[in-house]
Amino acid sequence: MSATLGLDAARALDPSGYSMSGTLPRFAVRPANREELSEALRASTSDRLGVVPWGGGVALSRESAPSNFDVALDLRALDRVIEYEPDDLTLTAECGCGLDALRDLLRERGQELPLEAAQSWGATLGGVLAANAGGPRRMALGAPRDRILGARFALGSGEIVRTGGKVVKNVAGYGVHRMLCGSRGALAVIVEASLKLNPAPVSRAALVFGAEPSRLAEERLWLPLVRMEPAVFTVLGRAVAELHPVLAGTAPCVLVVGFEGEAAQVERQCQLVREMLGSPRHRVSDASAAVLWQQIADFEELHAARLSFTTAQRTPSALAHVMGRGFGDRFVFHAASGRLHLFSAGADPGEIARRLAEHGFALIDLRGVGDIAPALPPQLAVAGMRDALRNALDPGRRFALGERWS
Repeated sequence: MSATLGLDAARALDPSGYSMSGTLPRFAVRPANREELSEALRASTSDRLGVVPWGGGVALSRESAPSNFDVALDLRALDRVIEYEPDDLTLTAECGCGLDALRDLLRERGQELPLEAAQSWGATLGGVLAANAGGPRRMALGAPRDRILGARFALGSGEIVRTGGKVVKNVAGYGVHRMLCGSRGALAVIVEASLKLNPAPVSRAALVFGAEPSRLAEERLWLPLVRMEPAVFTVLGRAVAELHPVLAGTAPCVLVVGFEGEAAQVERQCQLVREMLGSPRHRVSDASAAVLWQQIADFEELHAARLSFTTAQRTPSALAHVMGRGFGDRFVFHAASGRLHLFSAGADPGEIARRLAEHGFALIDLRGVGDIAPALPPQLAVAGMRDALRNALDPGRRFALGERWS
């Protein structure tokens, strides 16, 4: 290990714990601090080894391995909270901090980390940012790139640089830290990040309805609800909903509408929804509603084969182009943010993407399915820009996941 990655053998780990869809790396290493991280990257560059940054492995374990999966770089030892300023609603922490651990810390001060991700018990801050991950409250909270104020990150050369700052008005350099949100470890390693926080809501409530496809297609039914700006506005296919005891039912779809804020406001909004949609099957409140938000986010990682889309059509009526068209009932649609996660169950991903593109759905992610060939126009439009960014940040091509990002 010392000769290959520049670290003591005590930092070496069993590669079998870092499988990407059954493929193992040649090495796995867990640096104890950022200096060791830099040394591992420098040695990997020297020996021309492909590196995959590894957090909790929530999503990576289901991804297909890149062609040069040489080193799994486990970042979970970098787990310090660097600075927490409750009065300023800001937090700076290292990338290996667990999402749930940060939530627990902030809960004690009546504050909330405005990040969501599937399997939060295993997710790390760096992984959530690198994936630009979200959940049912993505529209209410903003995407991770909307919450990050600044970051330190390591290049393939081992050099650690910083952009942005620690408070909202403190800006330094280009906003590379925002660009790294969503780069999925293809350009650099996020070492630490500074984030804007939220006060925790006083009250939460979720209303659960069964829904037929014909009702989902009624555009005018949903427009008043959209104007209410619910924190959660999600439609689940029956095959997904049946995995949860509160959501399971006989209807083809399940609609979850949720609100957060002052208690009186939340109650008034729930009453308005009842007047629009009728009596819900269930109501879930406060801490139980927060648990439900997380469980809905978890649904996005329950199946390996997944296609993710975005659309400007942010009501359930957009699903008229999905339901009954051979795509099955395995989907999660966060209508508030226009995010559709479709579990393809063996169907041709290229055909699905092309058919949905005709109805305003742009493919943004593939998981556990083959690449689409030929590439769709949206992917072709950004390919040149992505390749230029990769050349600028990782000219040595050390980050193995860059081959599918660019």
